[in-house]
Amino acid sequence: MRKTIAIVMIALMTLASVFANGSSESAAGGTITVGILQDTTGATATLGKSVQKGVEDAIADINAKGGINGKTVKYIEYDTAANVDTAISAYIRAVTVDQVDFLFGPPIANIVSGLKATTASYGVPMITFAVDPLCYMDNEGKIYEYLFCAQPSTVVQGQIMAEFAMQNGFKNFGVFYTQDNSYSLSLLDPFVSTVKANGGTIEDKNVIGYNASETDIKTLIQPIIKAGVDAIYCPNYTAPLVLIKKACDELGFKGAIITGLDGAPAFNSQVGADCSNVYFINNIDIYEEETAKAIAERCSDVGAPNKYFLGYDSMQMAAAVMAEVGTDGKAVAKALETAEYTGLTGTIKMDPASHMPVLGTPMFMYKYDGTTPVMLQKYPVEK
Repeated sequence: MRKTIAIVMIALMTLASVFANGSSESAAGGTITVGILQDTTGATATLGKSVQKGVEDAIADINAKGGINGKTVKYIEYDTAANVDTAISAYIRAVTVDQVDFLFGPPIANIVSGLKATTASYGVPMITFAVDPLCYMDNEGKIYEYLFCAQPSTVVQGQIMAEFAMQNGFKNFGVFYTQDNSYSLSLLDPFVSTVKANGGTIEDKNVIGYNASETDIKTLIQPIIKAGVDAIYCPNYTAPLVLIKKACDELGFKGAIITGLDGAPAFNSQVGADCSNVYFINNIDIYEEETAKAIAERCSDVGAPNKYFLGYDSMQMAAAVMAEVGTDGKAVAKALETAEYTGLTGTIKMDPASHMPVLGTPMFMYKYDGTTPVMLQKYPVEK
């Protein structure tokens, strides 16, 4: 059914494009057009709006400095509404009717996974922020030519969280993950295998997967808490993570909660209570001088500063590539494979084998003191 809808939409939008004389404003008027496909409504709207604001601010800064090789950059926003079909429709409109030169997709693995095959047909490069490596390859392991990620993979992040936990004295773990969510599922094995390889304990009975539609978190997670584990690994999105934290508090859990990027602010404000037992990974050192300054000046109305900076840095990286090779999609995609850009999230150095950053791209482990995030460790560890 989805394929049929997509074919009909392509036909209609192609006709619309023909009636519009078949030429994009970017080709005729010296403008480069960027499409921003993000969840700006729905459960992950905080993340989508933050990425979008980062891209928009980067475009404003680029235009203030003369654009890209003298061409003004404009952008068109598309709400993907946390829905795969909506995202596919928005993508097709962007590349056929609006004829964008470049795209920024959402940080949501399920959405990007649903979009990935469609990207192969249109030759428009797209950077997304979904960290599941499977989002960027087909069933045979071949990388999609025009699809890229601008932050380290779930494999890298899962390993970092496990190494950090073991180094900080946690030995016996439970795992509570969303089994119908690509992001959560892809963070499972890297953490579990790294813990076990380093002498930690994760019993099968204490690994519990549940579906996103299930809301009785207290009942579901109670067996793990009764098992007396040191820490619970929860690779979940922000909304369910808030429910998990509150359920653990109500059940009297005194151990640690170790989680991914979605434990970063604004998780603490959404919990609205003491988060001192929560550890999380992040893309940015919020206390580094330039980053802290940028947060103060740019992020007063941004729900997820880490996603803002990913959006900002990725647009700057894309602009640098287009300044070098132009806007031909194939040329841009080829250049992005080995692109390197240093910004507020550190140095993003792309790996042509995965279309994701190499291992050395920095990540940071934090915990909360009350509701205040405290940066504990940078990875890779500087020697």
